[in-house]
Amino acid sequence: MNVEGELVLMDLGAEYHGYTADVTRTIPANGTFTKAQKAIYDLVYKAQEAGIAKARVGNGFRSTDEAAREVIIKGLVKLGIAKNEWDARQYFPHGTSHYIGLDVHDPGLYGVFEPNMVITVEPGIYIPKGSSCDEKWHGIAVRIEDDILVTKNGCEVLTNECPKEICEIEELLSMR
Repeated sequence: MNVEGELVLMDLGAEYHGYTADVTRTIPANGTFTKAQKAIYDLVYKAQEAGIAKARVGNGFRSTDEAAREVIIKGLVKLGIAKNEWDARQYFPHGTSHYIGLDVHDPGLYGVFEPNMVITVEPGIYIPKGSSCDEKWHGIAVRIEDDILVTKNGCEVLTNECPKEICEIEELLSMR
């Protein structure tokens, strides 16, 4: 099987003592991201960082999505993948955050963040084959998801030990 240029997107739900986790990582099947994959991955990474920065007491639940979506929309337009904001939305078709706790998708009020809430921040870009953009982007799908604890003074990334930077992923995969 030829895995050159293929990505593996892993969406992992876990449970420990009755509490859940939800983590997604995207890795290159052959151990090295292509230039185009790196550009999309970097965009999703920056969007996630922007979303995490909004996971603060008093911010509205949608603030993580709004921050991540702004980064992705501007980035897709800058890369020439999308012509405008409306066009860019097709490549980021889901929300950015949901509650986790006793279930991977816990119910909640989706109001403002309060201390001790646990959420995910999971932006993604998915460019199907046959899209109207340059063919070099076709088939690239990247999502990065972490679990975030909202604290009195900011937030804590609970899944921070899972490598997610390009250099960390490629280094880890080079050890196999």
